[in-house]
Amino acid sequence: MMLKNLEHLSLWQRRLVFFMVLGGILMIIVAITWLLARQALTGGARVSASALLPDLSVREFAALPDDDAYPAGIAAAPDGTLYTGSYKTGVIWSISVEGVVTEIPGTREGIGAVSAIAITSDGLLLVVDQGDADPRTRGGSIVQVDVRTGSVTPFATIDDETGFSAPNDLVIDARGAVYVSDPGRNEIWRFSAPDTGSVWWVPPPAESPLGDGDVPRRGLTGLAYDAAGDAILVTDPEVNEIFRVAIADGTTQLIYRHGRRPRPPGFDGITVSADGTIYTATLGTNGVARVIPAGSETTATEASSTETGAADGALEYIAGVFRGASDVEYAAPNRLYVTNFDQASLAPLPIPLFAPQLPFALDVIELGTSTPG
Repeated sequence: MMLKNLEHLSLWQRRLVFFMVLGGILMIIVAITWLLARQALTGGARVSASALLPDLSVREFAALPDDDAYPAGIAAAPDGTLYTGSYKTGVIWSISVEGVVTEIPGTREGIGAVSAIAITSDGLLLVVDQGDADPRTRGGSIVQVDVRTGSVTPFATIDDETGFSAPNDLVIDARGAVYVSDPGRNEIWRFSAPDTGSVWWVPPPAESPLGDGDVPRRGLTGLAYDAAGDAILVTDPEVNEIFRVAIADGTTQLIYRHGRRPRPPGFDGITVSADGTIYTATLGTNGVARVIPAGSETTATEASSTETGAADGALEYIAGVFRGASDVEYAAPNRLYVTNFDQASLAPLPIPLFAPQLPFALDVIELGTSTPG
């Protein structure tokens, strides 16, 4: 009957039916292929991070309550309380040392998209609000949050024709100055007081990694304050380099260059422990690595988790595989907290097969311990 009906259609109608059927078959094939690929990568189970070195352990520390949490940044207060926020909804949570999660009232209504958090000396939060979770959206601001009342008030914007393009991370130095990275502008701004800021640092031009004249565009993201050196550490995931910039005079030191080595890390968050050890979240490889700076007297181990380059520094992977390791934060005396951003489904055109592995969670790496079992 169907074939007889087709015979009565015009030529262009029969062609339309043919292409619709063909298109439907192709879509089914593509969907099945993606599903099989995802199952091959995840084994159909939620991925859990694990230790890569024998003297530490990794475990889930706290699960976040929302199915659209997408925690991009994290900050640790001196008393051990953690703060993280949703890149999707703007809500901020406080997390006790026991792992109890509490929503800070007012933040869900007052913030659009949390990219990073820092804690002031008087216990207030400074938050990078990108305004919208759509990565195609430009703009953003820095807001201040009183965790006791939940009030959200403006702290800083850039007062020029461009404004913030894509503010990503922020950090506070020992004097209280606030530094904000903006990969859209490829600048770091310093604010000595609310709305009192200026360009503080611009990275040096990138070099062609293959020597063919094709120079990649930089994209500054992660920031950390190095108290021992009174400097700001800066990550660049586009060129895969890490810089140390002296606060006093802006002297710039390239402490890690990935160059042409395999497995580009795709750096994001960065932190410094009490003894000066640098750790970074490698969003591109979903790991956390210890950074051995170029010129350091420390010699990297010969373990398979170490990627070396004598003149360019080294990375020693200590843990993986996370579900989107976008930020890492040191908390005394021996902990690193890691966010599982699981950002794949935030693409402008989300694909159902890339749904996040719920629940969203923060993991903890305990240094100087043995992996259980």
